[in-house]
Amino acid sequence: MAENSKIEWTHHTFNPWIGCTKVHTGCAHCYAEEMMDHRYGKAKWGPQGTRVRTTDANWRKPLAWDRAAAKSGERHRVFCASLADVFESWDGDIVDSKGRQLLREDIQGRITMDYMRRELFQLIDATPNLDWLLLTKRPENVRRMWPHRSGPWIKEGKACVESWRRDNVWLGTSISDQSTANVMVPRLLESRDLCEVLFLSAEPLVGPVSLRTGIYSSIVESESVGTSLDGIDWVIVGGESGIGRRPMDLGWARYLRDQCESANVAFFMKQIDKVQEIPDDLMVRQFPTPSTEPASV
Repeated sequence: MAENSKIEWTHHTFNPWIGCTKVHTGCAHCYAEEMMDHRYGKAKWGPQGTRVRTTDANWRKPLAWDRAAAKSGERHRVFCASLADVFESWDGDIVDSKGRQLLREDIQGRITMDYMRRELFQLIDATPNLDWLLLTKRPENVRRMWPHRSGPWIKEGKACVESWRRDNVWLGTSISDQSTANVMVPRLLESRDLCEVLFLSAEPLVGPVSLRTGIYSSIVESESVGTSLDGIDWVIVGGESGIGRRPMDLGWARYLRDQCESANVAFFMKQIDKVQEIPDDLMVRQFPTPSTEPASV
């Protein structure tokens, strides 16, 4: 499965930039921040830190993955920004991998996060054979930060909404317990029209979560409004790993599995804690089935 990633549910991992700030309970033992301290030593984490744009060579990798996917006829999944959040609101410094502040060549102005985000979405639009998995803890920012697509359909007078939708984006948000689900799920569902797949990453799962409440379903217009998990295509579940990990009750994972099964939603059990083996009844690793087909070579 993971060709250029250690994450079980993706083929590749791509980081356009590095750095973030903790925003909810799932961030308590952030693996990305830990890697900054002991492995990368590049980005300064937090609201007073920096964001580091990765190299041009790194930015070219998805183009090669796209060509490979087109040649094979199999779509590749790309987890984007495992060490950052694409929809973070950031006004601080942005530097390169050597710590130099980045400037825009056209106006000699400071590179902004909006500018880098537009660059990222241009790359997404240039790689139609890749499914880009954008996982955010800031779903409330998605609609105002989502760049529009430029294309001939605007000149042809078609509905403007078409210039915003991207069929090769899977948009997800992270939940860890009921309180985070209550906040994050409704905000994610507000972006149902922007992309092909909406998903939840319940990792680290530190408490039970019910997704059957009507506050989620009422946000999405559907003939089946009121059913559980309405508007969600995929749920990933995983426990916390590493030093100081908070234990996950297997009953919480089974409860989410059963909710997904009842609602015909794909379920993916990622891990317990990277130490314990996953029990047979929880070893369910399903994927959603988007309608997007590989583009021609």
